[in-house]
Formats: sequence, C-alpha cells, structure tokens
Amino acid sequence: MFRMISAGCVLALSLLISTLSAQDKAVDNPAAAKLDRDVPRHKDFLKRVADSKGVGDVIFLGDSITNGWEGQKAWQEYFGAFKPVNLGIGGDQTGHVLWRITDGHEIDNLKPKAAVIMIGTNNGHSAPQVAGGIAAIVAELKRQKPDIKILVLGVFPRGGSGDAGKSLEQITEGVKPINEELKKDKPDLKALNAAVRKLGQQPGTIPAEKLSKKIAEINAIIAKLDDGKTVFYKDIGKEFLDQNGGLSGEIMPDYLHLSAKGYDIWGKAIKADLEKLTK
Repeated sequence: MFRMISAGCVLALSLLISTLSAQDKAVDNPAAAKLDRDVPRHKDFLKRVADSKGVGDVIFLGDSITNGWEGQKAWQEYFGAFKPVNLGIGGDQTGHVLWRITDGHEIDNLKPKAAVIMIGTNNGHSAPQVAGGIAAIVAELKRQKPDIKILVLGVFPRGGSGDAGKSLEQITEGVKPINEELKKDKPDLKALNAAVRKLGQQPGTIPAEKLSKKIAEINAIIAKLDDGKTVFYKDIGKEFLDQNGGLSGEIMPDYLHLSAKGYDIWGKAIKADLEKLTK
C-alpha cells in the first residue's frame, strides 16, 4: 500500500512540477503568456465552428495577414478542398493566439488534420521571445490534438514605407512611354501627363538591406521546431521578394499586408505541403 501511494504521489508531483514549469516559462517569456482576446471576431469564430459542426481539415492561425485571406479568390482556389478554417485576427500577437486556443476554446470542437501558423510580426518582444511564443503555440496544439500535423511558416518579410523607393527597373520601364511620346513631332500632352502620373503612382520597393532583421532572427530559431514528423517549418518569404531581395508595394502595398497577388503567391507556395499533411 505504501509503495502504491508513494508512486501515486510521485506521479502527481511530477505533473505539478511540469505544470509549474510551463507557467514559469510563460512568466519568463512575455510572448508565451496568454493575452485575452475576447473580441467580436473571436465570438464569431465560436459561432462559425458551432454552425459548421466542426467541419475543417486545415486551420489557419494568425493575425491580420491570415485574416486577410477572407474575400480572396485564392482562398478557395488553393485551399477549398481542405475545408479551411480562417482563425486570423488583426493585431494578434503570439499571446493572443495562445489564449484563443486555450481559454478561448476556438479549436475545442474542431478536428483538423493540419494547422498553418503564421504569427509574430505584431510582437514587440525580442526575437528569442517571439520564437518562444510560437513554440508555445505549437506545443499547445500538439497537446490538444495529438494527431495534428503543423506547418509553421516563417514570419513574412516587412519594412517601413519610408524606406521604399523606385527601383532602376521600375524607372526604366516607366520612362519608356514618356520617351516614346517625346520622340514624336507633336507629343500628346495628355498622354505625357498620363505616363508621368503612372510612373509616380507605381509602388516603390524596399531594398533587401532595409527589411526587418528581427524577422530573420525569429525564423532562424523557429526553423528548429521542424521534427520531420508532426511539425514542419517552411519559409516562403523569398517568394514575396524581387530578384534583388527587395519587397515591392505591388506584393505588400503597406510593406506588411499582402495584395491579391501576394495571397496568390502564398497559396501556390503551400498547397502541395497541405496535400501531403492532410493525407
């Protein structure tokens, strides 16, 4: 009897220590601490899941960049077969996502085969802390859904609009119609003005050296979450950049959120991965 009680006590103590250890990590790392997200969109998620009776093979967890999939033609084109569930909320940090999948109960009634995570750009924490927050989300998903496959995406590139400028290629192409019009004996002033306006309205490009360095640091750490079995890491950031590594406003109009063209790039980049993960 004494041995049985001792074994039971040891097990209980072990579980307690494990729980306290997880709480300590959250305290040590603010990016791994839950942040209440009881907002209307969260409540809408709960209603959608209830109304659909938990339908959804793939869930997408993230912030406004994930939220932005709604209304995009590429959403159904690339992911329609997976009955996707968009769980993105604008402004979310890692702590918000942690709260939503725990205290917020967003995934309680879902049985997804796979999850796509793209989060971290809104965190004001250090790169190691943000990476720790992402790791905490992965760990919680695995705890709740032992059979789930998780695709962790590298945080997308971003930069400040003040660093954007016209690339040499853009300027070269933009002045062509202007030069062609000026070669004429009687240039059309309306055509000239239109060409000048078009050149001025072309979105600029942030050069590679001006893009956020912190994101590269975060991605270098979370890449190690890939275990080749249930967690897979993929960095598709380069798909959004030009041949010189610059970020064009054509892909991200505000150098953070994606245009329709950007979402098309994202969809193409991970469709095959999801097909494998949901088999």
